[in-house]
Amino acid sequence: MNQLQILEVASLYLRKLKEQGLSVEYSTDFEAVPEDAREFERNFQMPGFDVSRVDHTEKTAFWLYLKDGDQRIGGAAAMLQDIGRENFIQYQKRISRHHFPNRSGAALDWVAPPLGEKLSGRLAYIGELTFQPGRRGKRDRLASFMRLLQVLAITQWNVDWVYAFIPERHIQARLDLVYGFTQSLSAAQKWTTPEPKLRCSTEWWVGAPRSELEHILQADLLRANVL
Repeated sequence: MNQLQILEVASLYLRKLKEQGLSVEYSTDFEAVPEDAREFERNFQMPGFDVSRVDHTEKTAFWLYLKDGDQRIGGAAAMLQDIGRENFIQYQKRISRHHFPNRSGAALDWVAPPLGEKLSGRLAYIGELTFQPGRRGKRDRLASFMRLLQVLAITQWNVDWVYAFIPERHIQARLDLVYGFTQSLSAAQKWTTPEPKLRCSTEWWVGAPRSELEHILQADLLRANVL
């Protein structure tokens, strides 16, 4: 996609949200993250997004909030992981050892081999998805919000992949498709016992390479122009 098409599809998602009386807020005010999270009754951040442990800059992370008037009703974050040629499995094991310390030394027993085979280069990791109770709304609202977040990751970081780890119940509800991901993998990683409180070995990996993500964005744009 060229820059004009990317701008057009971003405008499309913004318009869809506006038609529902909603807007978005982009933030790189990292000092405010813990207080912002408490608006959603969330008293923690995942280690990679925990600003007390990771020194993010405007070039490595951002938060996107969904707003109804002046009230934030939902939010998510994206983080750049520029791993270059490093094997994703080794990268994941290395950072998990620091993010989730375990008495055995290793936080992960293993990571699914297909992830090591496919993931490299510049990755956008998406997390911190949360909503006010009862404010998640319909699937089209969630789709527009999440795809807008992915568009921002593409334009800012020129990423090769966008990915996340999500609970199995989200897969059962096919929210991976709503989020805009094109690929999924069960048994993505096995945590060392005892598992971290915030993670579990039943999580699925979901992701999309840049080419497939752009295909979805172009299809959304084409559909909107036809309608």
